[in-house]
Amino acid sequence: METVCVEVEPNRNAEAYRNYQPAGLPVQVEKHLDFIELCDDGFMLLGCSNLTGRLWTGSVWYFLDPDSAPNVEKCLTGIECETGVSDGKFLEDKQKIIIGEDSGLVQVLGLSESADEHTFRFESLNSVCEHDDGILSVSVFSDRTRALTGGSDMNIKVWSVESLTSEHTYRPAHLHQVSCVCAHPQDGSSIFASCSLDGMAFIWDTRNAKPAKVALCDGSQELTAVAWQMSRSDMLAIGSRSGEVIIADIRQLKEPLGVSDCFTRPVHRLRFAHHRPELLAVCADDSKVKVLDCTARAPNIIYADDHHSDFVRGLAWHSRKGTLYSCGWDKQVLAHKLVVSPNKMEVNGIIEEKDQELK
Repeated sequence: METVCVEVEPNRNAEAYRNYQPAGLPVQVEKHLDFIELCDDGFMLLGCSNLTGRLWTGSVWYFLDPDSAPNVEKCLTGIECETGVSDGKFLEDKQKIIIGEDSGLVQVLGLSESADEHTFRFESLNSVCEHDDGILSVSVFSDRTRALTGGSDMNIKVWSVESLTSEHTYRPAHLHQVSCVCAHPQDGSSIFASCSLDGMAFIWDTRNAKPAKVALCDGSQELTAVAWQMSRSDMLAIGSRSGEVIIADIRQLKEPLGVSDCFTRPVHRLRFAHHRPELLAVCADDSKVKVLDCTARAPNIIYADDHHSDFVRGLAWHSRKGTLYSCGWDKQVLAHKLVVSPNKMEVNGIIEEKDQELK
């Protein structure tokens, strides 16, 4: 009996997926909101990713009023990206931004206005892909001429924003993925901090032949987030996978200034406030948002909110209003207006006595 062989393409849509090009303005904001960023004028940058569809794309949105996010009808403009967007920052003015994608791509986007229709749109000014894996963190130096990225490839790169060329590449910067990088808020373009799942946190100075100095070394903990205090050049906050927040003084690193068991899950992001530098916002692989007062030896939780229904991913302070904004994988952007009272803690808008520690 003769056997007839028929060749069937395993995936008839393969060519369509390979040649996929994202559209200009996305149709909708994806559910998984990954980061928010506010410029000095209060304009909001919102980044999100599609983690459940056939195409794991992402998008970036620009809102003039942060309270209108994530309503797509009230945005100024948006742009779809080929892969998920992990982090992004404003550059020298509110017209340019830099983003890092899951593909390892770094991209500078600019706002352009259509004279005929009086509408705005994002256009790609420059892009480069030099990371070997996804970018996890993006930061911009205070002079806005240089940016840095850290990724799952264990590398850190320092970029010239104008040409988007890498001026410094630290390969490998850590022994595990670089979970967070943060440029110094006062130094122009040389000093930054990084942390990794290898349990190390470093202070870097790109001007030195040996640029890295150990800020924290704890092989028993995986470090997940780092942030500088806005007014003090020597104060650093570090988050861990165990949920601890560690406050360190880089002038004396023998022991931390304070430790708070803020969460029981991995800390995801840390943000110090502009208007009150002692306030530190924290989110984790949890639905809660918490704010710590870092003036005491042991940082105290003074605010807690659990109105998110999924993991909180992004935090940003409004520099003029003092309002804290958060976003998460529940497709919500929430505004938190804190009322700071001595010996009291605000929980979901209700001020209570500090008689118990929130977990």
